[in-house]
Amino acid sequence: MLAAVVSVAVPLRAGEIINRILVHVNSRIITQSQFDARIEQTVREAGPPPNAAKGEEMKKSVMEELVNEALLEDRAKELDLVTSDAEIEDQVKRLKEQNNVTTDEDFGKALAQSGLTIDRLRDQLRRTVTLQRVVGREVNSKVDLSDDALRILYEREKETWRVPEKAHLAEILVSNGDDSARAARRAKEASDLIKGGAKFEAVVKDYSDGATKSRGGDLGLVAKGELTAEIDKAVFSLPVGSVSDPIGTKFGWHLVKVIDKIPVSYKPFADVKAELLKREQDTQFQKKLAEYLDKLKHDAVIRVLPPGQAYYTPPVGVALPTPTPAAKKK
Repeated sequence: MLAAVVSVAVPLRAGEIINRILVHVNSRIITQSQFDARIEQTVREAGPPPNAAKGEEMKKSVMEELVNEALLEDRAKELDLVTSDAEIEDQVKRLKEQNNVTTDEDFGKALAQSGLTIDRLRDQLRRTVTLQRVVGREVNSKVDLSDDALRILYEREKETWRVPEKAHLAEILVSNGDDSARAARRAKEASDLIKGGAKFEAVVKDYSDGATKSRGGDLGLVAKGELTAEIDKAVFSLPVGSVSDPIGTKFGWHLVKVIDKIPVSYKPFADVKAELLKREQDTQFQKKLAEYLDKLKHDAVIRVLPPGQAYYTPPVGVALPTPTPAAKKK
């Protein structure tokens, strides 16, 4: 239930051989147990990879994620960003409400199903909120979502918001039926009548076989490019009020009247602002976050330990080995 919020870490007891340390990130470490737990969580959420290649991609992605988190934790320490107990309890309260849990006992049972305890949940929430605070301060502040910035994007991509030319049309359709020659003759008769001054609606009534016959042939508004190529080319080259010559298609013969035209236009900024804002929130944030993490990596000391190397839990007061600048990995 709460798997998306937490990553399980295996607790260690003094004197035990601990899981292998995979990577040093500055003074922090990423262990085999942390890596395995995150892999397990990823598989639980997204399903197992379909093949070995995808499995390797998942492992690389998980390690990248753990390294990024370690870098952000270091930055939080540098910035003296902390998360209070009250904030954590507020997060716990929200989780209970979101999952319709009313008692601490039920909440404990729900956590246990995911292999968690309330204390481990609080620890992970504290870490998550702190990392979010770093990102909010160091990344979100650099994302420009002002109206001026969005308007510049709107003008730059104006063709994206182009509304094609439209025409209000009416038609006479003379169906080929079993005699295409007869249909061609009837279409010419209809055309001659209109050219002779007959009202279009009257000719529709006498000659049209189309579904629009009952409404005087009215097709409504049609955007350029929606009709068959032959009709589209003809009607959008005609002036308002004119009627085309008979146009042959696989459906029969068409005489199309241009009742009105609406020229090419563009959706106004106000109509597309929300769409632009949502898109830029995602794309700008991801770009700025990637740039920020790249900088942290460039300035960090990252050391990958050789395969097979393991560490013992040190006695109290003895620190784990720390990387040196000479071991920096860019």
